[in-house]
Amino acid sequence: MTVIFKAKTHCAYTIKILAELLQNNIKTACFEIDEDGVKLCMMDHHRTILIQVSLESENFTLYKFKCKDKLFLGINLNHFHKMLKSIKKKDSMQLFINDDSPNDLGIKVIPKENNRITTSFVTIQEIQTIDIDIPEGYGKPIIVPSSEYQKMCKDMAHIGSMINVVARNFHIKFRCNAGGVMKRHVEFGEMGDSDDEEEDDDNVVEYNQDFDTEQLSRITKMAGLSTSMQIYPKQGKPLLFKSAIGSLGKISIYIKSKDLIEKENSVLESDDDDDF
Repeated sequence: MTVIFKAKTHCAYTIKILAELLQNNIKTACFEIDEDGVKLCMMDHHRTILIQVSLESENFTLYKFKCKDKLFLGINLNHFHKMLKSIKKKDSMQLFINDDSPNDLGIKVIPKENNRITTSFVTIQEIQTIDIDIPEGYGKPIIVPSSEYQKMCKDMAHIGSMINVVARNFHIKFRCNAGGVMKRHVEFGEMGDSDDEEEDDDNVVEYNQDFDTEQLSRITKMAGLSTSMQIYPKQGKPLLFKSAIGSLGKISIYIKSKDLIEKENSVLESDDDDDF
């Protein structure tokens, strides 16, 4: 029995949170594995959210890849997350594929006490890989505490089904309105910095877009990956959220506004392209 892929990390709990975040947005993921690490680039079923994940091989305590070509693993994220549910904060884990069972992804969970090692398997499915054009042209981010973003989404979910996002320079505001009966807004970042302003304030384009509350709430598990996130607002483009994945890698999530979705739905395209 020869191992064709093996990756070990002490950050099992981080992988568990990542799996839950992915499961909240995508049903089946196609992971790309090679000697450089594990990558993912996929849209949700409705093509309103794009998720990019990169886990670099150098960040694992052990990483082996013994294939000539890249591996593409179609994984049911619901099944994958179920196999990780019992993981505790100080556990280690090992992901592996053996050459005698190349259609099974092995998941070995090792507790800190090393008293009960659990090995589970998830079936690898065949899934079509699609090249996706990644949105570009973003400016500088607004730094937001991940836990505060999570708390804001949880609170606003009880107020209204839509959140208005307004951003300018290094300041961002999330506004929710329940038909005038209840209102709330939460602000992050710097209100203004008059020192060394590179641009005249009048020339700065304000970002102002509406999002479904549920859409923004589906990424709150980012709070378990890092203490802070970077939000990149750019008019005419999806709202970009970036975060570290513990010490393992990074994640980028692009969310389309209601305006972008409506514009795309109103355009009848003759061919089915894969641009995001």
